Amino acid sequence: MPATLEQIAEAVGDIKKNMATRSEVIKLIDERVEEDKEKQAAEAKELADNTLSAVAELKKNQDEFAKQLRLSLRSHMSTIRTPSGMYNGCWGDLETARNFGLFCLASVYGNKKAAELLESKGIPLARFTEDKEKAMGEDVSSTGGLLVPTEFIPNLILLIEKYGVFRRNALEYPMAADSAVAPKLTSGLTVYCPGAGVAPTLSDAAFKPVGMTAKKWMTLTALDSELNEDAAIAIGEIMGFLIGYAFAKKEDEVGFLGDGTSTYFGHVGITGALRAVDATIANIKSLFVGTGDLYSELVLADFETLMGTLPEYAEDDAKWYCSKYFFFTVMARLALAAGGVNATEIQMNRLAKQRFWMGYPVEVTQAMPKVAAASQICAVLGNLKLGAYMGDRRKLTIDRSTEAYFTTDQIGFRGTERVAPTIHGVGDTTDAGPICALITKAS
Repeated sequence: MPATLEQIAEAVGDIKKNMATRSEVIKLIDERVEEDKEKQAAEAKELADNTLSAVAELKKNQDEFAKQLRLSLRSHMSTIRTPSGMYNGCWGDLETARNFGLFCLASVYGNKKAAELLESKGIPLARFTEDKEKAMGEDVSSTGGLLVPTEFIPNLILLIEKYGVFRRNALEYPMAADSAVAPKLTSGLTVYCPGAGVAPTLSDAAFKPVGMTAKKWMTLTALDSELNEDAAIAIGEIMGFLIGYAFAKKEDEVGFLGDGTSTYFGHVGITGALRAVDATIANIKSLFVGTGDLYSELVLADFETLMGTLPEYAEDDAKWYCSKYFFFTVMARLALAAGGVNATEIQMNRLAKQRFWMGYPVEVTQAMPKVAAASQICAVLGNLKLGAYMGDRRKLTIDRSTEAYFTTDQIGFRGTERVAPTIHGVGDTTDAGPICALITKAS
């Protein structure tokens, strides 16, 4: 067995004492070095074997992921066309879906062929840096977000509005900066009846400033890095749906339920604004307390009183806003109990895309509560055009990352927008506003 380092050191000391020769010490060192070489070689082989095994496993997982992704793309593509061959995707037409997919490939993947195809269609690529648009040129991966071409903006907004109840009904307010002040009419002109030869009294309309602060919202997803322009339509469909739905869902949650906390990015929505009017619920004129604290205890009179609470000037575009569960377990239940509706009409109303309740359209949003609770704002009746702004600072932009999903060989898609959902029409302790709501009784 080769000598240890301590034994070699002792032997070196013995040379000075003439108890060992140099050749004997050199032999000990050679034996030790030879054993270390063999040990290092064995460790290096084990490391190489483990590395190859890990790489093979990673390649296997990557291939399986790519296979599943391709199956998912084919499955999604099968729903884009109807049996008769008509386009049935989330975009306006197949060409727009393909062009948006090419945009993703060109700007996010750096696919030059896709960029050339877009350029040939007259769709330029551009990026923004510090909110300023710049031509992208050949450097598709330069610093800065990838500005979605104006050709796609209307379609993306339609996608967001298709799923987003709040944006679709609130009044959109373009913002030139991150902070803006919008006017709100608080009182109109006064009419007088002056006598002959008497000058009329001057009156002015009064406006209240409504402050809005836009914040950056963001969503992130990933797709396989090896996709090419042949998959443009599928990419356009998937990314359009994912991004549109994600932003629309969050806009609804913030717009209806926002309470100023980090969950809602600091924004205050309808329910938060209503509760903020006064600590005592009974003092809030835009809120009506229902008969009970359970959905099953609510009665027609609760809704009738709320309808009477809504100001006359808000009637034209007023709608009900509630969850699908609330609509069928409360509104539909009360309608059936009232009688006068045959089974055919009931079935047709359930299948109809546009629902009505006591003369007003119903907009279903799953952001609203689906489980009964005491002191819960469960249904909103209001004219959002008169009581809510959707401040829009910057339209959708897309950026990419090749590092975030390095181990799975994917590219990350990050969508961002700068918006400011703002509620200003919930009234006060004296008068109801254009947005009113039903709240269950406290337990």
